[in-house]
Amino acid sequence: MARPGEEGLFLDLKARGTAAERIEELFPPPSYFVAYVDGAKIQNKAGLMDALAAAFRFPAYFGKNWDALLDCLRSLPDELPAKGYILAVRNSGSFLFSSPEDLEAFADTAGEARAFLSDKFKALFVVVLL
Repeated sequence: MARPGEEGLFLDLKARGTAAERIEELFPPPSYFVAYVDGAKIQNKAGLMDALAAAFRFPAYFGKNWDALLDCLRSLPDELPAKGYILAVRNSGSFLFSSPEDLEAFADTAGEARAFLSDKFKALFVVVLL
């Protein structure tokens, strides 16, 4: 049986009826780094880049584009050592709702980062929808 997050990039806890409070039970710190963002405030790429930069503590030189996002996500183990990285999206029904092309680009970038982190660091990367 797979542990939470092992089945894919997106883990929809909202659909499963799991409360947000359970995230740290599923992914206990300090083994896992859990970053929270509010999907209602992330309507487009600019909002996404700002939210991720703050949540994952990206360096000031973060370029706020897809390549820079991939670089920063791949560098998470160097900056925030952990067994895995969880992006918890509250109000996920609103997350990039008005920009499906940005949601697709984010999923592609996050999926590439997930594969890299798994292969190189044996670290988990999951986007949890709340």
